[in-house]
Amino acid sequence: MQLIIWLIVLVLIFLGLAYYFTIWFKPQIFGYFPDSIKTDKKVIALTFDDGPNPPDTENLLRILDKHQVRATFFMPAKNLERFPDLARKIIAAGHIVGNHSYAHKFFNHFKTLTFEKEISRAQAVIQQITGKTPALYRSPWLFKQPWLLTNLRKHKLTPVSGFFSSNWEVWHASAELIFQDAMRVVAPGRIIIFHDGFDTKGGRREGSVGAIDLLIPELKKQGYEFLTADEILGVPAYQNL
Repeated sequence: MQLIIWLIVLVLIFLGLAYYFTIWFKPQIFGYFPDSIKTDKKVIALTFDDGPNPPDTENLLRILDKHQVRATFFMPAKNLERFPDLARKIIAAGHIVGNHSYAHKFFNHFKTLTFEKEISRAQAVIQQITGKTPALYRSPWLFKQPWLLTNLRKHKLTPVSGFFSSNWEVWHASAELIFQDAMRVVAPGRIIIFHDGFDTKGGRREGSVGAIDLLIPELKKQGYEFLTADEILGVPAYQNL
């Protein structure tokens, strides 16, 4: 009985370490997976994951337009298939679209070490719907490992990480709470992650959208300039095929 308990403990420890090193571990030992740049300039990149997701994405676009800020949207391609017109509206508004896998399913990461089908299928769908072939990629849950990064290089994709705006965002926190958390995360050169959807299931994101309406004026007051993810990293947003 004790042996079984110890085996369970060891398995849990192994899974915990695997989760930490493939998702939360910051040093770039597996390859380039940037969440910021080193700079004294007050520049920052706002990014949004898991859209398009009406009506939250539409409301977010209105807020970004009101404040004249461009952002980067990492969208699962399955969502683009559901809302192609909204995806095209994001690009028409001057924002950047990146690859965020096809289906955004957690266990797809463990079906293949290279994540090949999720990456290539998403690239094809995004290109077909928007006419753009992304050069930026963000894996769901910021998953990273050597085989994934090798495959991204094959597809000429730059991986993009970031800092989560708020640990409470997933629980549909209020705009004020997400705003206060995000202000503690903000620093020169950082890429900040918000969400305008949830996986490929839609979801309520009015708190996140409202937080952006509070965040942008405050950061502008502090002298921040808003860049897209490609601009802050100094890499192309799209591939020229």
